[in-house]
Amino acid sequence: MKTLHLLLLLATVIAPRTLSAQEFQKGIQGAKAPPINISTWYQLPEGKKDLELTDYEGKVIVMLFFQHWCKASQERELPVLKNLVARYEGNDEIVFLAIQTAFEGFLDNTPDKLKVTAEKFELAIPFGHNIKAPEFPGISGTYKPRGTPWWVIIDRKGIVEYNGSILNEEEAVKGFRKLLAGEPVD
Repeated sequence: MKTLHLLLLLATVIAPRTLSAQEFQKGIQGAKAPPINISTWYQLPEGKKDLELTDYEGKVIVMLFFQHWCKASQERELPVLKNLVARYEGNDEIVFLAIQTAFEGFLDNTPDKLKVTAEKFELAIPFGHNIKAPEFPGISGTYKPRGTPWWVIIDRKGIVEYNGSILNEEEAVKGFRKLLAGEPVD
């Protein structure tokens, strides 16, 4: 028992500083958006075989990270995404992407679920699939979502404006209005 206490004490002394909840929530907010590097896509724009953020330079980019089996994604945030996509239909200055970040539940969160989710929510936007493995954390390693659902909003200059698990639809619309006008969001 003394050995365990000593090990715990040493771990707290020599372990790296733990991020506060606020620092952790912010993640990469305020930083330049890194590439997404996803190779599995469903519903790419016509003529495209792949997709990267540089394809949307100068546009506002809204990404929802989800897992097919995630109840909060299915019941709360994918409906928000559906509403926002419908609201901005025809506006080519804002782009919506849905990315399944399979970091667990690999047998349920498979690439074939992209089509299932897109059809369920009637979303005709690009859906990507990314697996997080210890040696290759992929988009989860670069964007640092705390789990799913997770939203990332990128401004016209490629800077991450928002990085969080819940997106209030009304507040998002206000923010999008400012981002589309090139104004800072409060």
